[in-house]
Amino acid sequence: MQIVTPKGETAYVNLFRPQKAMDPSKPDQYSVTLLFDENDPKVARLQEAILSVATAKFGASAKAKLASGQLKNPLRPGSDKQGTSSEEEFAGKYFITCRSTDKPEVVDENLETFMDTMGVYSGCFGRADIYLYAFDQPTNKGVSCILNSFQKLSDGERKSGRRSASSAFGEDDPLG
Repeated sequence: MQIVTPKGETAYVNLFRPQKAMDPSKPDQYSVTLLFDENDPKVARLQEAILSVATAKFGASAKAKLASGQLKNPLRPGSDKQGTSSEEEFAGKYFITCRSTDKPEVVDENLETFMDTMGVYSGCFGRADIYLYAFDQPTNKGVSCILNSFQKLSDGERKSGRRSASSAFGEDDPLG
């Protein structure tokens, strides 16, 4: 099922260069994680789409199995990051990580192809076009998503601590 996510804050942005797979037998992947406020009413549409895909594959018990964790859910609560360095950033949020072995198209708010690789960063806001699908492996079942494309909608606080060159060199000489 194709769906566009709600607007979310980005984290772990790998849209222009694929991230190396930890398992050398697996292909490198492009990816982005989107964080949504728990109270965002638009998240309900994403939850309904996930439930629809799960129900089509696993039947009427899919809702209970998604809730209990018997089926993997791509939309997870930020509390899943407790005890990690991301715990504070993910608190009070839902998040979804979208991946693809194919390079996604990245566009700006005017649907123009985004050429500036520094312009899409952890902390900016955007949305993703994703494909939701159910999987049923002997030891692993649930719903996952494939990243098709990404749209940057607005800037936000850069999470990497890195600043742009114009910001760094546009200031007066700090040693001056």
